[in-house]
Amino acid sequence: MQEQLTGGCLCGSIRYVVRGLPSYLTHCHCPTCRKASGAAFLTWFTVRSSEVEWRGEPLALYRSSAAVERGFCRRCGTSLSYRHESDPGEIDLTLCSLDRPDLLRPEHHTWWESRLDWVVPAVLGALPMFARSMEEGKLPRRRRREQHAEAHLE
Repeated sequence: MQEQLTGGCLCGSIRYVVRGLPSYLTHCHCPTCRKASGAAFLTWFTVRSSEVEWRGEPLALYRSSAAVERGFCRRCGTSLSYRHESDPGEIDLTLCSLDRPDLLRPEHHTWWESRLDWVVPAVLGALPMFARSMEEGKLPRRRRREQHAEAHLE
């Protein structure tokens, strides 16, 4: 996999470059992500905030909950980012805002218990499906990021 990813919004006003490997790739089925994207689920990849270089127009920001800030293009409305204040060193970017979303492959589904009832496993493949967040009982995100990077560098 290449070590630089590029992407941006639909109208081209905002572009970004990611230098480094994602640590977390998920299809999120939570109601907030569905509403923010207008889709049945939203696919995210997580990187260190310091590894993202934004170009062009600044992101418009919206606080969708007390701890979460979402970024989007104010011109075309493309959803681009998600940042949780509990981990300001990381940022989630929308997978399909990449120029080559086919370079990354989601690893699981989160908030599966909140999915729409017509979203069925047979359509989505055999990825693990977590009822809520994958965080409960799992490695901290930082350690998962290290393990994920190690696996992709070998």
